[in-house]
Amino acid sequence: MRKHLSIFFKTISFLIIGIFLFAMIQNILMPKRAPYTKAYDAGKLAGFYNEEEHTIDVLICSTSHISKSILPMELYEDYGITSYNLSTSTQPIEATYYILAEALKTQSPEVFIIDVSNLYFSSVEAKYWWFVLDEMHLGENKTALLQEYKRSANGGNESKGELLFPLLRYHERWKELRMNDFMGCLRGDIHDYSKGGQVNSAVSAADVTVGEMNLAADQLLESTQKIEYVYDAAGVNEKIEDHALYHSDIPEKNIEWLRRMKALCDENNIQLLAVKVPTVFMPQLYNSSWIEEKYHQVRTLCNEEGITYYDLLYDTDAGIDWETDTSDEGLHLNLHGAQKLSDNLGRYLIERYGLSPKRSEQWNRDLESYQKVRKVALLELERDFTSYLDMLANEFKDKTIIMSMANDGAVGLNEADIWTLRALGLQADFSETDKNSYIAVIEGGSVKYEALSNRPLNYKGVCGESNAAYEVYSSGWLTGADTSIKLAGEEQVNSRKGLNIVVYDTQRELVLDSVNFDTSSEDHKARRSNSKTNGLEEQFEKYIIEEEYK
Repeated sequence: MRKHLSIFFKTISFLIIGIFLFAMIQNILMPKRAPYTKAYDAGKLAGFYNEEEHTIDVLICSTSHISKSILPMELYEDYGITSYNLSTSTQPIEATYYILAEALKTQSPEVFIIDVSNLYFSSVEAKYWWFVLDEMHLGENKTALLQEYKRSANGGNESKGELLFPLLRYHERWKELRMNDFMGCLRGDIHDYSKGGQVNSAVSAADVTVGEMNLAADQLLESTQKIEYVYDAAGVNEKIEDHALYHSDIPEKNIEWLRRMKALCDENNIQLLAVKVPTVFMPQLYNSSWIEEKYHQVRTLCNEEGITYYDLLYDTDAGIDWETDTSDEGLHLNLHGAQKLSDNLGRYLIERYGLSPKRSEQWNRDLESYQKVRKVALLELERDFTSYLDMLANEFKDKTIIMSMANDGAVGLNEADIWTLRALGLQADFSETDKNSYIAVIEGGSVKYEALSNRPLNYKGVCGESNAAYEVYSSGWLTGADTSIKLAGEEQVNSRKGLNIVVYDTQRELVLDSVNFDTSSEDHKARRSNSKTNGLEEQFEKYIIEEEYK
């Protein structure tokens, strides 16, 4: 008997250890999508599972459009609304349903918000299903979702086991493992201070206006025939056949999933709110362009189904500036646009649903982390020269600020600009910088080095007490019109005329911003590399999560 018991306990112990090792290795090999990369909007459920139960009043779900447009910490700061954004890139509507079902295991929200973008998806690539399946815990919802994926048009050849246990799909990823893969495994208490909101600090103006987008849509909808002229020796032969270029119909299966969501909300005494965040782009190039035709279709559908619908493009004026508030030509909003939309929706939620403000120590700590990230993102977004220098003088005076001029960088400076530069402690006679070289280094609010010359300038140093060595070069118009700011041997600026500025956080050893203001012209146009800016914001957010977040 004792022998049998010994074998039994050994077997159980072996199985427990095996399961533990399997789970640990799976966690290591799984892609760490957030916050380590924002190329794809994913990795939301891992943090959500660690939220305190029954503390979320508003759940937000759908695609990357709303993920980048409605920021839960803005709602909390301004209105005391506790929300979580579980949106992922190109999220299938089936995934939206099962995310809600999964969330209801631990949360009892008063409002569930769905952006209606995915109502129009006829099929979705496999990887966008994986963004949800990989993070979802084992259970009936994950099993049901993978079955829907296998039934979908783009369902892959993966086995059920590969979908249930991502280790089987990512086992070869060991070749690309990084330290954060192991850190993510060791930290089982992953907690997302931003509650799923995506801060974007890039700026790329929309190519078209809302009116131009709808005009193009009208022309597309009217073009229902294919006309072809074939020319030969006998003359011309005209061929005409029915062929619609564009349609705005909602797939019936998606309507059924919306109904299922409504039923699930009703069963759990949750208010379902359908919204649409602005997406302005040419409809022939981007199916999610939010044209009036789709707006009217969704409004009719929601009226028929008894669903509240609030359109953030056509029902209200959120004050979006399509020159400054979008990150990628109108497809998604950046932080400026997201703050406006979050404020608008926050007021709507309070007025319509009477949500009671909540405050807690944990959410207040989360807000502090968010505010750190937002502060840097707002610097990276600032395009006005005077406002930018004011931010440096007041909010970033403890940082290292490195400046260099190229070409005729002072031609466009006016008296007000010069006074703003003086507020940073700079002394140069900028009336003499025309066609000359100029370098300045400010550390902790004090000018460490400032020089002006009619010949090239080169200056080397180390940022404060850090080990980050820098080298600055400036050349005026007569001597090559070039500039360079290197930190730890890495170039931080493109050689552009005007004033180049790099802001470095000595304590965290991170570059916060790199910007060029064309001070050779009166408008002082700000120029940045969006890819570099996004990379800097990601690095800062990663640091906050790994080093400072408690």
